[in-house]
Amino acid sequence: MITNEFWLDRWKTGRIGFHQEGVNPKLIEFWPILPKGSSVLVPLCGKSNDMIWLAEQGYWVTGVELSSLAVIQFLGDNDLSYETYQQGELKIHTVNGLPLRIVEGDYFLFNETEFNACYDRAAMIAMPDSKRTEYVSHTLQRLSSTASLLLVSLHYDGDKQGPPFSVNDDSVVSLWGNQIQKIASENLALTNPQYKEEGHNIFEESVWRIQP
Repeated sequence: MITNEFWLDRWKTGRIGFHQEGVNPKLIEFWPILPKGSSVLVPLCGKSNDMIWLAEQGYWVTGVELSSLAVIQFLGDNDLSYETYQQGELKIHTVNGLPLRIVEGDYFLFNETEFNACYDRAAMIAMPDSKRTEYVSHTLQRLSSTASLLLVSLHYDGDKQGPPFSVNDDSVVSLWGNQIQKIASENLALTNPQYKEEGHNIFEESVWRIQP
């Protein structure tokens, strides 16, 4: 059972293979051009440097993250000074000098709306099947009716159980609605021997977009 405690424990024990150093090249290649000052939501953000990149493009970035360790590491690793205040059960860390804040707490308790865009690199695929519909629905409720979404998803063969979980193309469309389009995909099993060794012939990373 994937619970909040599961993720908190992963951070405590340093089992964060999902964390990528540097900025995701797919974000740089496929992020839509939006007006400066657009608000961007990054659910289950971890300590991803993708948020720094988005803030440096002039967007107002809000990351939401359960683990206080991840938040502390993100702020510390990037030498960021910040102000913190409590809002109900959530802690808001606002960074000085960058249009960026991290909301610490359970994503399902985060209820702000009208975001202009959302970037999901490893959030949907972190959700087990039983929570995925709720996650997508909660995320869509956070966005304005004309929002852009950039989603990176995974689909793989074999009997591995996630996270990250495998989500096939049909499921992505049925979850997000048929406005979502696949714009790129790459079978990592062909280029990275690690996936072959784990028994995968297919380990496909796909990029999806909803564009207003």
